[in-house]
Amino acid sequence: MTNKTEKIKSSTEFVKYVSDFKAKNETLGNNSELLFRGQGVDKPLLPKIARLNLRINKDKIAKTEKLILKEFKRGILPLSEFRPENNWDLLALAQHHGLPTRLLDWTFNALAAMWFAVQSEPKKDDDGKLMNGVVWVLAANVDDFRTNTDKTDPLSNKITKIFRSTVVSRRISAQSGVFTVHKINDKGKMYQFETVSNFKDKLTKLIIPHENFANIRSELNILGVNNFTIFPDLDGFCRHLTWRFAKKTDE
Repeated sequence: MTNKTEKIKSSTEFVKYVSDFKAKNETLGNNSELLFRGQGVDKPLLPKIARLNLRINKDKIAKTEKLILKEFKRGILPLSEFRPENNWDLLALAQHHGLPTRLLDWTFNALAAMWFAVQSEPKKDDDGKLMNGVVWVLAANVDDFRTNTDKTDPLSNKITKIFRSTVVSRRISAQSGVFTVHKINDKGKMYQFETVSNFKDKLTKLIIPHENFANIRSELNILGVNNFTIFPDLDGFCRHLTWRFAKKTDE
């Protein structure tokens, strides 16, 4: 597991870190874009399907995923403007709307990831202590991306890779969204992404102290990153207006 960890206390500090980190990677010959994932709490990097308390075929993630997607595909036509052309599109659309899949959300937009880490008030652990947020930085290379989606099926994915989907919604476009598509092993389980051999040494975890959430949230808004720019629809607009006129408890 990676031991690369840094602490970030402001958006300015974050931008400088990312800029320096990118420059360092380029000097080493890696010109691929960095990927980011923001989390309000430091929890394992596992897709939602692996974190469910499964009622069907306990621990048989792949079979459960297929059953869920079958029902999703059967019911989406009158509900969605986008019609998936293959299982890659289907997974991306399902993930976007909150369905448990083998995909894990990432972004090419560093500030968007920071927003996801601090958008809400800090959560408390079982002892009532406020928890820090995190932003993961992934310095992938070209070979880490899944490019042959026209010849492969994600439901039989044999290796964890990065996947750039068709833009199935405005949110994916606004968030510069990208996914990791995870392997389900022969025992029907998934490994935490931070322990996967091909990626663990390419990850850096940035700790966002809980006492800095409010200031960073305000700084990001000044920089044009808020609920409305991240979620460019009526839901995002209403969440942004609510925040503008009624601040959060940590502000």
